[in-house]
Amino acid sequence: MAITEEIAGGTFTRLGPQECAAMIEAGKAVMLDIREIHEFDAERIPGAILAPMQELMPGALPTQDGKKIILQCRSGGRTAKVAEALIGMGVYSEMAHLEGGILAWKEQGLETICPDPARAVT
Repeated sequence: MAITEEIAGGTFTRLGPQECAAMIEAGKAVMLDIREIHEFDAERIPGAILAPMQELMPGALPTQDGKKIILQCRSGGRTAKVAEALIGMGVYSEMAHLEGGILAWKEQGLETICPDPARAVT
């Protein structure tokens, strides 16, 4: 269930895995994986775009013409902080994140790309 809150003059939405999957499948959202490249290479959500937090350039994030930007990390902690920071800086007025990150995604039985099961996200 989506939880939306007002922060620093913007809207921050916490989305569950099923909601994210439905929005992406419907073409209404784009998911940005803000983990490091080695984490992304180990296991990722299909269609997620790598945008490592340490290299994140707010003005360079994809706009995707009307699509909601959903941030995703391992457990949701990093993405919540990044989304709140981007809203607080006035870069975006609306941000969303995958509550629980890729761990919650996997817990719901949703598909991931995992080339080497020994390196799967746990």
